[in-house]
Amino acid sequence: MKIALFGGPGRQAACRPWCAPVVALALLAGALGVPPLRAAPLAEADARPALAVAAFQHSVIQAVHNTGKRLVAVGERGLILLSDDDGASWRQARVPVSVGLTAVRFPTPSQGWAVGHFGTVLHSADGGESWQVQLRGGQAAELMLADARLRARDDVEQSAAVASAQRMVDDGPDKPLLDLYFADEQHGIVVGAYNLILATRDGGQTWQSLSARLDNPGARHLYAIAGGGSSLYIAGEEGRVFRSDDLGASFTRLATPYQGSYFTVAADAASVVVAGLRGNAFRSSDRGQTWSQLQSPAPVSVVASLLGRDGRLILANQAGQLLESRDQDARLQPLAAAPLPPPTGLALQASGELLVSSLQGLVRPAVRPAQH
Repeated sequence: MKIALFGGPGRQAACRPWCAPVVALALLAGALGVPPLRAAPLAEADARPALAVAAFQHSVIQAVHNTGKRLVAVGERGLILLSDDDGASWRQARVPVSVGLTAVRFPTPSQGWAVGHFGTVLHSADGGESWQVQLRGGQAAELMLADARLRARDDVEQSAAVASAQRMVDDGPDKPLLDLYFADEQHGIVVGAYNLILATRDGGQTWQSLSARLDNPGARHLYAIAGGGSSLYIAGEEGRVFRSDDLGASFTRLATPYQGSYFTVAADAASVVVAGLRGNAFRSSDRGQTWSQLQSPAPVSVVASLLGRDGRLILANQAGQLLESRDQDARLQPLAAAPLPPPTGLALQASGELLVSSLQGLVRPAVRPAQH
């Protein structure tokens, strides 16, 4: 039995004081013929439940959402937090996976969905108290491949789509989902890396790949999705923005003034806003036919956006700055009195106050007085 100590060929082996008992036990076990102990393999993150977190106040939180009755936040290692007192206190929900969760939406106070890494889609029917897995990354890739094969029919472009989908299957289950949109309890769409987009029309019981319906050469990432009025919008890499007016049955690719990545999109019945790299942000009041640039005070990437019911627009960038535009103003004004920890998401509390998810927990920013 050979034991490698600290050192190498031609060098004197050295053992730290604490390793001597370990070495002695290993030698004794070898002499007695006892097989070495081996740790049981750890299950993948999508197959083991989230651990209870004692100090989640400073955990990585990727998104926060107001369900209408409570606040729900999601983050790393399957962490889901609930608040029934407008953010004054939080408790952890039961979650069957420990993957990083990236987004959460509740079309009704009771019915909600969350997405994350490993192609995970979670569903809750009790307002977020408990969650069940509806989709995993391996299943998502297989759905993409089945759809691509169905559409191939000797078409060269679709044959390339089959090859791309096959690579997704071969690469394994880690398919990051980055955002989701649910119009109601039945109709939803999830989007993610490598043109990953799937839809459900039965509340997540079954899913269908929509990847072939997007004009997205190179399978660029889809970072964000939002609904506004009768349309929904997807924003992604290389300035790619898509609109659907029929809940994903078809998509139109929209031209925008910027060819860099858009990380966030916000929409309502009156307008749509996309924003991303280097502080580039644009607003459209005609469903993406024309765009006007929003003037940011700093060339810092925008990662989150929120459109209030009164048309108030709030953006958050990687430097921890919150920026605001009111009454369709093209100028973005600083909103917070001081920079925040790196933000990841925005939500309005029942009180109307802003709540920010960040890489260092949930934050209620000190906001400057409104400027008119």
